[in-house]
Amino acid sequence: MMLNLSELGNLHADIQAVHEIVQALKVTIDGKEIDIDILRNQNGHYFYQLSHYYIHADKTDPHDPSENRFSTVEEAARGALRCATMFYRSTDEGGAWVRNESFTL
Repeated sequence: MMLNLSELGNLHADIQAVHEIVQALKVTIDGKEIDIDILRNQNGHYFYQLSHYYIHADKTDPHDPSENRFSTVEEAARGALRCATMFYRSTDEGGAWVRNESFTL
């Protein structure tokens, strides 16, 4: 069943956006469990949220939100896994998993 997210967003003037969580995934990377939510926005596009991001030793922020829009759930899941693993290296001394404060459980 597809919800009309635009209609739901219009129920109250203070609602900024309504997103539907369509898939919840977990991935374990070298012993660290990462939660992934795949969401659908009002335009019917899918995007992901990660519970944690890996910041490697030079502290570069790997998250690029401009590339977080997909046509299917599967594409969004692949994008999430790419994002989670793109900068991770088991030999990276000084890198760390950082909690994504905007991720809701």
